[in-house]
Amino acid sequence: MGSLRGALEGAGEGARGLALILDTRFLVAHAFPPSREDRERLLEFQRKLVRETLLIPSIVVAEFIKVAGLRVGLAAARALVGGWVRAGAQVSEVTWEDADRAGEYLLRIPEVPVADALIAAQAARFSAAVVSDDHHFRALGVRVVWYKH
Repeated sequence: MGSLRGALEGAGEGARGLALILDTRFLVAHAFPPSREDRERLLEFQRKLVRETLLIPSIVVAEFIKVAGLRVGLAAARALVGGWVRAGAQVSEVTWEDADRAGEYLLRIPEVPVADALIAAQAARFSAAVVSDDHHFRALGVRVVWYKH
């Protein structure tokens, strides 16, 4: 895999580097790698993330707790997402402007889930890329990066 900077040339710069939004799909893959090979790729990818400004939208926190909580329980799910925050990721709240932009996206592409539209709106606000393999983000014109690429 090449550098994140190379993969995301043109994405917004944050205080520590590129601004990256962690999507639910990434947090779930990181917490529950589907294979040994994925676990190794995720660890390598995580080392590269240390240099970047990481954002976790509040809606991603809710989605992750729902998905992970079904597997490991509420307390463990909170601890998993809390680990990212303790490591320096910032939780980003949905603003009125985010909601307005998400509504615009949803009118244009109604099949996009509301959560994805809100995450895409935050990506636009922060000039950030989204760490996800979800095709909805590309449909909305959002730059994406994934640990397997």
